Amino acid sequence: MNTLPPSKFSLVCTVLVATPALARPTSLPALQELQSEGALVSALVVDLGTGKIIVEHNAEKRLTPASVTKIVLGAASLEKWGFDYTFKTQIFATGSKSKGVLQGNLVIVGSGDPYLTNEKLWFLATDVARSGIKEVSGDLVLNVSAFGDVSLDGNRKAGKLHSSHAYDSPLSAAAVNFSVLAVVASPGETSGKDAHLALEPYNIPTAKIVGRVNTVKNEKNAKLSASRTRARGFDEIRVSGSISQADFPQRVYRSVSDADEYSGSVFSEFLREAGVRVKGKTIISHDAPSSKWAPVAEVEGFPLDWQLRGLFKVSNNFIADMLTINLDRENENSRGATIEGGAQQLDKYMKQVLQTSPWKSNSANETLRLETGSGLTPENRMSAKDIVAVLDRMYRNSREFPAFYSSLPAPGSEGTVKRRFSESDEKHLRNAVRAKTGTLTEPYDAVGLAGYVRTQSGSWNAFSVIVNGTKAKPSFGVSRIRDAIDSDLALVFPVEH
Repeated sequence: MNTLPPSKFSLVCTVLVATPALARPTSLPALQELQSEGALVSALVVDLGTGKIIVEHNAEKRLTPASVTKIVLGAASLEKWGFDYTFKTQIFATGSKSKGVLQGNLVIVGSGDPYLTNEKLWFLATDVARSGIKEVSGDLVLNVSAFGDVSLDGNRKAGKLHSSHAYDSPLSAAAVNFSVLAVVASPGETSGKDAHLALEPYNIPTAKIVGRVNTVKNEKNAKLSASRTRARGFDEIRVSGSISQADFPQRVYRSVSDADEYSGSVFSEFLREAGVRVKGKTIISHDAPSSKWAPVAEVEGFPLDWQLRGLFKVSNNFIADMLTINLDRENENSRGATIEGGAQQLDKYMKQVLQTSPWKSNSANETLRLETGSGLTPENRMSAKDIVAVLDRMYRNSREFPAFYSSLPAPGSEGTVKRRFSESDEKHLRNAVRAKTGTLTEPYDAVGLAGYVRTQSGSWNAFSVIVNGTKAKPSFGVSRIRDAIDSDLALVFPVEH
């Protein structure tokens, strides 16, 4: 019921009616300029509330989306398992216990938890000790049967012998710590002294540190370097550089060469620290777990909504590939889950999305293709319209959308978009955008950005932009493409007054 005097009510109505809508462009000038130089562009911005297209450009053209693919993986994972789903890692005994001695093997059954980290390993090891086991007469068995043969991409193949990165870490159903070694350097007591070096959480027999790091006096440009080489049956971490005397301990992360070897070594050290001695060796088993084994310990991993933060905010490819494999796990087969099987599940999910989506592509010339969930391949093919269809579907999923949305990083403060929308006429979008990036540079540039814009007026909008180089002109400059995307979005969503 109106409680304002008629004159005031009329004035309010007059003002509301007279307020003009925001002027928005019908084109994307910076992106069109890239296209005029030979780049391939697919872009779409829609109002999710009204279903209206705000601006589009070749929206149905399927290009390489790079890590924007992870939006599809995140959505499929949430719809399959739910935001509160957890992976469980279990430990069993194959024999009987007597006076603190397990007469048999201790078996760790991996479930493919992407986030099986030191905290969870500590829980498992101390629970083994609390169960009364002080000594294992047999072996420590790492059961990795949940996964079948894990195919290696080019990065991981090269990384088996040598790596200066963390993103090429190998996969396993029992992988720990993202299959990454952390080298910790602590400043020496005085300038000129060697820094103290160690592996985290413990030094392990399958890896060793080679080299030295110098302690310098309050040097702002002090920097650590590290590379990992497989040599003589172990991982050799070669370090160099310097660390400031005034610094806290610094960490450098590098992938390991063998996920299972690393997992067994790290967990063995946790057991030792918990007071459990294993007399036998660490062996890897691909046999199905037995119902006759006695349960000893179990730990629940971090819930899926937590895992999506790593997937989206830092674009973690290890998490992506582990989740992709897990999508294949419920398909009953004897081979175990694989990346290829998970990719088929992603393809199936996308076809279901597009069947009922108002943003279904009408293009018959280009086929939707999903070969990995990480997007770390030029073979994936999606259009801006395909991505918007997923964003729209998740927006309408009231149970899973809060986790999906909050996992996307905010420009100016988080993850891969921390430095985005930095120009003065773009900064207002830092308070409105949540988005996932995508970047490849080989064999051509593949740069994307997709997510949501929530305006001050309350409207929810979805957008997707993909830009690719070509065989004729593979590179347009990643920074330039990113700047073009940001500036055009700032035109589409100007400052609201």
